[in-house]
Amino acid sequence: MTSPDIFAIKEKIVAILKSDTTNLYTTTPTDKTKFRKIEAGAPSPKAISEPPLPRCWVTSDDVVANVRPLAIVSSNASLGEEYDFRFKIFFVVEAKDGPSTEEKIDDFTQNIVQLLDDNYDLRTPAGAESTRVAESSEVLQILDLPAMFKGDRVKGRVIRLKVIVRA
Repeated sequence: MTSPDIFAIKEKIVAILKSDTTNLYTTTPTDKTKFRKIEAGAPSPKAISEPPLPRCWVTSDDVVANVRPLAIVSSNASLGEEYDFRFKIFFVVEAKDGPSTEEKIDDFTQNIVQLLDDNYDLRTPAGAESTRVAESSEVLQILDLPAMFKGDRVKGRVIRLKVIVRA
C-alpha cells in the first residue's frame, strides 16, 4: 500500500487554478488583473512581495494530514487509510489603492472558491473521472494574509482547503 503523493495533489490544485484563464491566470506580463504566477510550495516572506504580482502559492497547512484506517482485517493488516489533507492557498496583489485592492482580493477569492467547488474531486480540468485525485475537497476558511507577509506593497488572503484521499 502506498501513501498519497502530497506534492502531486498541490500540483493538481495549481493546474486547476491555471486552467481558469478567464478569471485567474495569464502568462501576459502586463495584465495585473490575473495571477501571473501560480506555484506549488510555500512562499517566503521576501518572495511574497517581489514581482510579478499578483501571485499565488499552494502549500501544506500547519497540520498536513489526519490519517485514519478504513478497516482492519484479522491479521492486523489495514485495508487502507483515509487521508484528510489540509492545504493553504496564499495569494497576494499589489496594494496601491485601498478600495480597488480589496475589490481585486474579493474577486480572486470568489473565483478560486467557485472553481474549487466546481471541481470537488480535483480531476484534471474538463477531464474524465479517472483523472481525479481526491474523494472530495472543500474550502474550510478564508483568512486575511498573515502579519509576517503583509506590507505597504502587498495585501492578500489565505484559503484553507480540506482534501480527502483514500489509499
